Amino acid sequence: MTIQQPDQDQAASSAGASPALSDKGAARRRFAKSGAAVTGVLLTVTSRPGMACDICTTPSGYASANLKSTHATKPVVCAGRSPGYWKNASAWPKGCKTTNTYGTVFSCNSVNTSYRNCKMGTILSPQSFDRYNVGMHLTAAYLNVQAGITSYLTIGMLQAIWNEYQSKGYYTPTYGKKWYGADIVAYLQGTMY
Repeated sequence: MTIQQPDQDQAASSAGASPALSDKGAARRRFAKSGAAVTGVLLTVTSRPGMACDICTTPSGYASANLKSTHATKPVVCAGRSPGYWKNASAWPKGCKTTNTYGTVFSCNSVNTSYRNCKMGTILSPQSFDRYNVGMHLTAAYLNVQAGITSYLTIGMLQAIWNEYQSKGYYTPTYGKKWYGADIVAYLQGTMY
């Protein structure tokens, strides 16, 4: 980052030229000139303090630079808990049991019998068949939705992530982007603390 001295700024302005923009400044200027700045809707990038979720948006919103409108109709609830929290929780949301199988929530193809038969309480710990811990984090995200502590995800979204991941080996949050196992987990971890 280049810091200009006041005399350099004065010399540039007296000569009629603008001081050169940094890469970040140029990117901000391009963004300000884009359609987002003209719409009248104020957009902000999420910045959260420690011990809070980093990502409080849907997968497609996250893939689109994590921009959120400040004109949301309902407040966003962003208090997701981690797999470790749910593994040790004394109570789960109503209707959710540690003995339910992963396959009762996330349909599994014939190749994924290990997932299908694994108990929800068990998959919250690393399993040899869950290479990137996608099942572990989808289970925690599912419990977060059921508990009402993540309002921007739905069970249908989580199932869509799983269905595409198990059939293709990746999930497409937006056109042209592919999230493989580690990418899916990184996104889901950002929705938890």
